[in-house]
Amino acid sequence: MPGLKICVAGVGAMGGMLAGMLARTDVDLSLVARGETLRTLREQGLTVHDGQSARIVRCAANTRAPDTVQDVVILAAKSQQLPALAACVSHAVGPQTLVVPVVNGLPWWMTLPTGSPCGAARACLDPGGELARAFPPARVVGCVAYAFASLDAPAVVRSAKAPTLVLGRVQGGNADDPEVAALVQVLDAAGVVITPSPDIRCDVWAKLAVNLATNPLSVVCEETLGGLVAAPPTRQVVRDMLEEAVTIGRACGFGPLRSVDEQLGSIAVADGHRTSMLQDYQAGRALELDAIGYAVMRVGAVCGVPMPVTATILRLADFKAARPDRQGNR
Repeated sequence: MPGLKICVAGVGAMGGMLAGMLARTDVDLSLVARGETLRTLREQGLTVHDGQSARIVRCAANTRAPDTVQDVVILAAKSQQLPALAACVSHAVGPQTLVVPVVNGLPWWMTLPTGSPCGAARACLDPGGELARAFPPARVVGCVAYAFASLDAPAVVRSAKAPTLVLGRVQGGNADDPEVAALVQVLDAAGVVITPSPDIRCDVWAKLAVNLATNPLSVVCEETLGGLVAAPPTRQVVRDMLEEAVTIGRACGFGPLRSVDEQLGSIAVADGHRTSMLQDYQAGRALELDAIGYAVMRVGAVCGVPMPVTATILRLADFKAARPDRQGNR
């Protein structure tokens, strides 16, 4: 839709890739970033490598969203960064703004209402309730992203394949309602593959199960997705963690979920891809262990589902992340 005002808040691998694709359309695009990323965006622009060539994208970038109310705000940041990001963009969220969190792990909006099993995870995802207040559930479009993107340097993104976004209203609408349809039209024009979801919570849990079973383990082993499922010992660990996550999902009523064997097959296709958590670990950045791991364990405790393998791998990932000789801890 011409003239749609879209703010991409967070210009890491995923946010940078989406911003680079949206810049090819005629939307009014703005970016929210900070530090070295913001400096690079202002001085050199956003560099997007798409596998065949590199493009330089230049658009407005600042530490906060524009003062004008946006039609769409895309949150593309780590879960632990969202409260601070909310303070930078909430003023641009109006009664008709769509908020699209492109995040890993269990999103804060799945902890609402607090009486649901996922409500047990609110204490580690939105303890102060800032996100629930800043982004009303009726304006949130849930999103599950399937993408293979990496960050070569601040504001330098690499991706050889178009991402797929699964989209569905969190509350008060359908994936094909007029507001979401306008967003889908723009994303489609940008080259993003869109899959509408009648129940976005099921789709979130399906990906969460894979993230849980691979991201922390990839840090412990410092191995790619393909490597994790190719070796029998780690393949069994992935299988065990998938079974724990799928059992919790079914207890919560999220289904139908794919079988563990189907999920293992989809992981193998990723081959040499490094998980986002492994990329963060190797770059010395904080890990999303709360949203991807410990939040799920809180839900499992409420559902009465033991998670011994998951608990062990999370502790080991935590240990590695805290090592004093790790880059970022020195």
